This record gives sequence, C-alpha cells and structure tokens, in this order.
Amino acid sequence: MESIAFVYEFTWPSPAFDGALGACHALDVPFVFDHLADPAFALLLGDSPPQAIAESMHAAWVAFATTGDPGWAAYGEPHRSVQRFATSPTTSRDPRGELRALWADLR
Repeated sequence: MESIAFVYEFTWPSPAFDGALGACHALDVPFVFDHLADPAFALLLGDSPPQAIAESMHAAWVAFATTGDPGWAAYGEPHRSVQRFATSPTTSRDPRGELRALWADLR
C-alpha cells in the first residue's frame, strides 16, 4: 500500500506580543477549526486575525476528512507540493528544495 501525504505550511505571523511569536507552533489550530472568536485563543491571535485564512484552512480540512482530498496535490516526487496558508495562500513546488538536498546524503 502506497502512502500519500498532503503537506501544508502555516505562515501567518501572529501580531501578539509585538510579533515575537511569528507563525509559532499550534497557531494554526484555531484557524483549522475556524474558532478565531474563541476567547481562549485571543492572547495568541492578537486583534483581528484573518477570517479568510480560517475559512480556507477549515474548508481544506473538512474536504480532506470527507473525501481524502484537501484541494492540492499530494506531496511526492517530482513536484513535492506544499500548500502555504497565509494572507495570500499559494501552492508551491518543493519550497525548500535546496535545504532538503543538503540532508539527502545524510540518510
């Protein structure tokens, strides 16, 4: 059985704490579940987090859960597609190819 993986990057930087958090670990969670208004996330999200990103991410996760397809190509050779969730979402091919290649001989 062949494994299939879909890869995404969440790159929206939180303005909280004067931007010190950046796009930190777990910042994507309230976006995935479209819970930006939940007071539990207010400190992490700062003022006015972008609802459009939440709608896009939530739709992708629901699509994946119901159909197995989040809306972009699976990660794999030769393209290594990565969906980037940001203010302007994009799909990139092998966005860190040079860095990945550095590690290729170390396996």
